[in-house]
Amino acid sequence: MQEFKRSEFIFKMDDEQYRVKHPTVKELEVFQKKNSEKEEMDIEGVVDFLEGLGLPKDVAYSMEPSHLNIVVDAISGNKKK
Repeated sequence: MQEFKRSEFIFKMDDEQYRVKHPTVKELEVFQKKNSEKEEMDIEGVVDFLEGLGLPKDVAYSMEPSHLNIVVDAISGNKKK
């Protein structure tokens, strides 16, 4: 029998460890649809998406934009090689 458990992306920022769940297919679909309707990425939408996956808003807002992009890419399967 195959058993699946939700996986997490774990990262450390300023000596503090954070865990962000990988989104479900539905969560990712909703996030992508919201962003495809806009000309540029909505920071508030990204922060809300990550908050729903376990990253506190205050932490997300204290991160550098490139760090947020790394987290989103890692959990959404868009990891750059």
